[in-house]
Amino acid sequence: MSKALKLSLIGCTMDHTKVKPRCPFLMPKNELTQNDFIHFCTSKLGVTPNRILKDILQWLEEDHGSGDPTLFAAMDKNQTAEFYIVAKQDFILSGLHMMQETFYQASGGTIKLYSDCNDGDFIKKGSVVLGGTGSASCILLAERVALNLCSKISGITSKTKTILQEIRKYSSNISLLETRKTTPGLRIYEKYATRIAGARNHRHGLDTGAMLKENHLRAIGSIEESLDNLSKNIPILTKIEIEVTNLTEFRAALKKGADVIMLDNFSEKDVLLAIKEKNKLNQNIKIELSGNLDEKNIEEISKLGVDFLSMGALIHKAIWVDMSLQLYLPH
Repeated sequence: MSKALKLSLIGCTMDHTKVKPRCPFLMPKNELTQNDFIHFCTSKLGVTPNRILKDILQWLEEDHGSGDPTLFAAMDKNQTAEFYIVAKQDFILSGLHMMQETFYQASGGTIKLYSDCNDGDFIKKGSVVLGGTGSASCILLAERVALNLCSKISGITSKTKTILQEIRKYSSNISLLETRKTTPGLRIYEKYATRIAGARNHRHGLDTGAMLKENHLRAIGSIEESLDNLSKNIPILTKIEIEVTNLTEFRAALKKGADVIMLDNFSEKDVLLAIKEKNKLNQNIKIELSGNLDEKNIEEISKLGVDFLSMGALIHKAIWVDMSLQLYLPH
């Protein structure tokens, strides 16, 4: 190896630890404010900001534990940086303002945040979803919590959007619903994620609708008695739904009356028979189809003529989307 080449390699090695990587990204133009987060809470989730802040602060506390030694033992407390959250795949965005508030809270409100995106936007691989400038330590304290939630619920929005687009090829009338198969503590965000994609919500919880399922019927005794009890005693604005597993149960529910009858794991032939009988006897009753529904049979089930398709898979089978945070020091 020549002397000149050795010197060149030595110089490269020495310089590598000193040179600050140049940022290849442009900072978004739109600055996010606390009003954006407040609007998200009240208008998109329908809750006060304090309700959401409690979750964010709890998640940050869980991640930080008794303190990150990487930060308090190695970081310069005065070091500032800029960061960019970059999409590593195509997806539909959900949870932008959750990320915003996570960085805001971790920095004590000192960080500046920017984004040219909105929830529901199609994000192309390589795009900057969120950017910001502020304390490097604060950015790193917020990074994982911010990315985790947004990646999770963006995956739900992306999956829901894909399924709904497929449904719309065959029907313009069916409403796509999720179920209560949600992650404990995250229901409000997971159900929001399906709404952003264009789906409608089923019950938010047990208190937002009367629903007779198989185990309720076993405990009470019969469809007729169950529907009688409900119709006499529930609050006047509460709707009644009943789950049936065969045509005999369906006919009993149809005769007694309910707002919605859910056909659980019905064959296509029996679904068509149920709809035909419903149209003759009571056209006001809505029909919901549920049970092992996914992308594989969308075309067939979309053409059956039901009012609602409910899919737990929108949430519990959704795959997180891939994003990363890139941090750069100022030049």
